[in-house]
Amino acid sequence: MRVIERCCRGKRADRSLNEDGLVVTDGFAAVVDGVTSKSVRHVWRPSGGVVAKDLLLGAIAGLPADATMRQVQSMLDGCLQAQYNMTADACLFEREPWERLQANAVVYSAARHEAWLFGDCQIMVNGVQTPTVKRVDELLGELRSFAAQALALDDDASDRTQDDMASSPASIGWTATSRADDPARNMILPFLRLQSRFANRRGEYGYFVFDGFTDPTYPIRTVAIDPGDEVVLASDGYPLLRPTLAESERELDRLRRDDPQLIRDYRTTKGFTPGQASFDDRTYLRFVA
Repeated sequence: MRVIERCCRGKRADRSLNEDGLVVTDGFAAVVDGVTSKSVRHVWRPSGGVVAKDLLLGAIAGLPADATMRQVQSMLDGCLQAQYNMTADACLFEREPWERLQANAVVYSAARHEAWLFGDCQIMVNGVQTPTVKRVDELLGELRSFAAQALALDDDASDRTQDDMASSPASIGWTATSRADDPARNMILPFLRLQSRFANRRGEYGYFVFDGFTDPTYPIRTVAIDPGDEVVLASDGYPLLRPTLAESERELDRLRRDDPQLIRDYRTTKGFTPGQASFDDRTYLRFVA
């Protein structure tokens, strides 16, 4: 494969806190996105997302070139499960899934001529994107939008109507964040923890995530890739993925300018923090297969 461009940037200045990563070997290319922690016990340092991301990147770098999708799933999930067995209370992670190491990944296999979508990382082949948004994320994004708009109404010192507010989304931008980093996210945090109950389950709100407890028969979306295809792998830090890094960055800039709380144009479970270039860590890898 021939790499055209790559980028991995954390939302914080401290690079050691970046929960995204990428790896390119002779046999594989992958983007890994560690899940933002909802931990109560704070077992993992510096965060569960960082630990999970680093473990998966190391495991991918050591994969045999001819590994199948299920072999890759087993090896990556196994490296997380092994960490639980090294803790004082391995059973904790069965009882409290929000304390688990969690990460998503999209993995391209040169030998198999295909890419595997393990979770909600993104892929685009020859300009065509495969949808990966989870139903539970849509639900909680809507809930956070509801909470943020309700808080904005409370904060509004004038008697503007709701229609006035809808016509000027930028005016809502940082209003509610004056009282906390993201009070609307704080309000939905109990639901974000509940979401982990659906990890690796089937059904309307079920979803795949590497957490040491994956289902070895869980349906994994597979994308065929032919030699010469142009491929983009990315984390969900690029909510509006485009065929080039520059275009994807421009879309991110537009969202930050027009809808900084991410409660209008692109409703998600967290918004931009003032002074940060993105609402999430972000990774972009473009190559020719």
